[in-house]
Amino acid sequence: MLTNTDVTVFNRTYDSESRTDKWTRAYVPEAWWFKSEQSSITTEGRKNQDVITIRIPDTSVSVKKDDYIVKGACNINMQTVKELDGFEKARVTSANYNTFGGNPHIKVVGV
Repeated sequence: MLTNTDVTVFNRTYDSESRTDKWTRAYVPEAWWFKSEQSSITTEGRKNQDVITIRIPDTSVSVKKDDYIVKGACNINMQTVKELDGFEKARVTSANYNTFGGNPHIKVVGV
């Protein structure tokens, strides 16, 4: 699989005791990052949005909806999402584990 960057995955877990989100970080040294622009027409007018597709060849990495992925190595011990402002990032909207065939990978789509 072709790769063009490294990424950092921030996994969200909810702590019911403190009633806050807790974040764990995982560095992935090889990934494919592709950004495209999509637009749609709504009653409020045209809406543009960047859609990011990430393919991770390491299927042991845990990625799920509402996690965040940052392009490159990010050594922040994140407490809130606002700490990622200024980084090229994506909020995960879907993660598919394609473990079949000769090229197993995780396909992640985010905005």
